[in-house]
Amino acid sequence: MSEERPNAHMVFFPTELYMGLIKKMAAFEIGKSAAILDSINEDLFNKGFISKEIYEKFRNAYRKKLLDIVRQKEAEVKPLTREQMEEAQKISQLNKQFSMVLEQWDLHPSIEWRLKWVKKAEEWKDKIPNAKLILDLANREVVSNE
Repeated sequence: MSEERPNAHMVFFPTELYMGLIKKMAAFEIGKSAAILDSINEDLFNKGFISKEIYEKFRNAYRKKLLDIVRQKEAEVKPLTREQMEEAQKISQLNKQFSMVLEQWDLHPSIEWRLKWVKKAEEWKDKIPNAKLILDLANREVVSNE
């Protein structure tokens, strides 16, 4: 139910209980974790260890059909626009180029070549980590030459 997992515990089920759990999963169309937690919720309520309010809150959460949960998550995920896809592709290509520049930096003593890449790295420093690395490399070189 919650994204956080404050009380995780690994459990090994005897085969007979696991088969019962599978039947519960199929009957309610829920996932494994939901079936386990629903079973615990049922038992704690039946034995009087939790209130009806708490029981119902968790029963409603754990009995949500798996397909409904998946469909809800799919509805929340918005596809990228064409512009976003093009920018992601450009960033990927530039990241590869910046990687090659980093590898070849010492092989190219040409100031013009390095300045071209420093200028391009300056444009993309907020979106591409390798651009920042190029700027750092160039700055270290300037400092060491002073």
